[in-house]
Amino acid sequence: MREGHGSSKGLVLKTIAVTPSGALSPGPLSLSAIVAGATLGPLGGFYVALGHMAFELPYVAILWLGAGRVESYIRRFERLLATVTALFILYFAYLTAQVALAGFELSEGEYKILTPLHAVAAGVFFTAFNPYFLLWWVSVGYPLISEASRGGGQGLMVMYLSHVWMDYVWLVLLAATGGLVAKLGLAYNVLMGVVAAVLVALAADMVARAWTGKRILPL
Repeated sequence: MREGHGSSKGLVLKTIAVTPSGALSPGPLSLSAIVAGATLGPLGGFYVALGHMAFELPYVAILWLGAGRVESYIRRFERLLATVTALFILYFAYLTAQVALAGFELSEGEYKILTPLHAVAAGVFFTAFNPYFLLWWVSVGYPLISEASRGGGQGLMVMYLSHVWMDYVWLVLLAATGGLVAKLGLAYNVLMGVVAAVLVALAADMVARAWTGKRILPL
């Protein structure tokens, strides 16, 4: 038991150390939490994280079961995945731009063009079709899965819980930031305009990386 406890503690610490390289990296998931927060408050980030986890947990479980060919399939369909994600990012940018262009013509209640279902869907789509997220788990994150496999199902649960709480905290914090800015009038519209522009740039960067191997953004 002591050895198992020590092993679990080590796995928790490793997971906490590695997770920020993926969870805190800038991308459409993080920006979607800000947008969701601007219309739904901190709960918007929770909904985005819920959608993210709805795909991530089964995906990690498949890798844990030993799906060794996953990486080759991801790389084979990288262009398709990146294109689908870029299209969804552009749709999200359109929703965000709607708010930015509305100015003060809308009342506070009318700003809520983003529903909880939109936020959950954003979490799912920006996770499931993002080849770089998928590759993170078969590269940077895979040693965590491999170590967790030695502890069976309990090891997987310890590792994943040590990882996913950071996703929830980060996305809720981003959503709370979006919610606070939403109360600042013009600053809110400016933020939404900036977020919409960055989303378009991220979509272009994702397609460029997948189809040409070159980056547009230095991220």
